[in-house]
Amino acid sequence: MKKLILTSLIFGTLSISCYGQEERIETKLMNCFYENYEDHGVEFKNAISDFEKLLISEKVLNDSTGKSYEAVFEKIVSDNDFRFIPTKSFLDIIIDIGLPKKEPLKVCQSEILKNSKNEINKVTELQTVLDSIKISGNFSPSTVANGILSVLNEKDFVLDYYKISVFFLFDTISYSTEDGIKRKLPELKEDGTEYDLSKALNIYLKGKSQIFVNDKLVTIEELKKLIRAYESKNKSESIISLKNDRETMYKTYIEVQNIIVGEIRSLREQFSKEKYNMELDNLPDEQLAEVKKIYPQKIIE
Repeated sequence: MKKLILTSLIFGTLSISCYGQEERIETKLMNCFYENYEDHGVEFKNAISDFEKLLISEKVLNDSTGKSYEAVFEKIVSDNDFRFIPTKSFLDIIIDIGLPKKEPLKVCQSEILKNSKNEINKVTELQTVLDSIKISGNFSPSTVANGILSVLNEKDFVLDYYKISVFFLFDTISYSTEDGIKRKLPELKEDGTEYDLSKALNIYLKGKSQIFVNDKLVTIEELKKLIRAYESKNKSESIISLKNDRETMYKTYIEVQNIIVGEIRSLREQFSKEKYNMELDNLPDEQLAEVKKIYPQKIIE
């Protein structure tokens, strides 16, 4: 049975206030998000539209209305199970698109939040409900879905903010089961090349949260240092092998993935500033390609 264990993390990704006098805060924040792409979010908006069409064609959604999204959670409540597994991953699509400019986005969002402190905060209400579910330890699909429906309705689900939350939720449930990970998570390597793993940094996840690096049990902080040292030494020849057993929890797998990607990005950012005196996200394509060549993201799963 699929479980909605990480729903609170998905809906907490864009934690913001909710209703405004003239325009909903979710809309303002999403506009802020879009405006910090070079194409003003055109590709991201198209991705939302295309993924929604995919869900309709695969009969996950009946149509594009908020009522159809609401019906997904009503179905989870009635079945006490999650059976909506799309053939594509929205997360994979967003990885390809990339994220908006980080610093301008933070400034824009902070300004909006600062001016909306006294507004009705629906997302905080939702987070409170999900936090109470986490504390209770009852992660059954119907319990979580009921919690979401106690706050959100069909008018909320027509907003891009909540649509992408649902899309990411599909990704989460596709890879999370009560028996641990049974499917591969989104592939993170940058091409289809066959790699020599004899000099790879081998990371193995055992049980619910144990992390081994080259057969040695390590902590999260030790893992970060080992990845950074390995990447700094091997640079373009670096390869990371990430494997897990059946009991590995999704949360642990994703945490380790994020650490790997984060350390590689940190090294890329450092190199970008040292050589070009520029933020990584502001590099021209040619220079960005050079940075990625020096610090590649070769993660074999």
